[in-house]
Amino acid sequence: MIGVIAVGCVTPLGEDPVVVGEALRRGAIAVRDQDHLLLLPDARAAMVNGPDLGPWLKRKKDLRLLPRAAVLALPAAGRAMGGWVGDPEELPLLVAVGREPPDSEDAEASLAAMATEGRLDRAKLGGAGRDLYPPLLPLRTLPNMILAHVSIAHGIRGENATFAGGTEAGYQAVDEALRLIRRGHPRVLVGASYAGTDLPSARDRLRLGGEDPPGEAAIFVLLGEGGRPLPARDPAWERRWIDACGDCGAVNGLSGFLREG
Repeated sequence: MIGVIAVGCVTPLGEDPVVVGEALRRGAIAVRDQDHLLLLPDARAAMVNGPDLGPWLKRKKDLRLLPRAAVLALPAAGRAMGGWVGDPEELPLLVAVGREPPDSEDAEASLAAMATEGRLDRAKLGGAGRDLYPPLLPLRTLPNMILAHVSIAHGIRGENATFAGGTEAGYQAVDEALRLIRRGHPRVLVGASYAGTDLPSARDRLRLGGEDPPGEAAIFVLLGEGGRPLPARDPAWERRWIDACGDCGAVNGLSGFLREG
């Protein structure tokens, strides 16, 4: 029987899966007004305090390369790997992520330099626009960089894939993990990480019609033969998670792993 071997999480309610599950069952709420969002029609969001990357970041200077979702993912994945005793180069890794994060206006100077009378000027594309483009920006915005940073930090070199989207992307990652185990992999690390609480992301969310306040969180799970049973999908629990921790995109689909254990 395929089951849950280990779980790691970083959430607005804490980083211990058992404690977070208990808090959710008690009806704890981490969604609250945030000062940096007060200019928006809805200033609510659920934010993580920290996390401490001390044990998980090999070089402090690498922090400037990490998008917020990767900062959340590193410790969550590391704790879930506590149940892995083999070679990490043989461990498959599947990660579900949200929409590509905005660049917080980092590329504004480059875009302005490429424009003539408010339109893209191709003649300037390879000149001033290129020279002003922030070279590290893709490392903080490309969706698959979360998987890359987790792989680098933890030495994971097995089969891998990124699933982008909302709640369903989390379920798709889990479904693929189950297929890999049935094909003979003894363990698969599957997770989701999302951070939509910065001003540009929260603004875009309102523009696109998001109904729930945004949140940020990461949940990673080591799956394999044995362990405790997989949780069944429970819309009522998902609703409790979103009410407590905001809409965390693909992470919503893995929140059921905090329901028990």
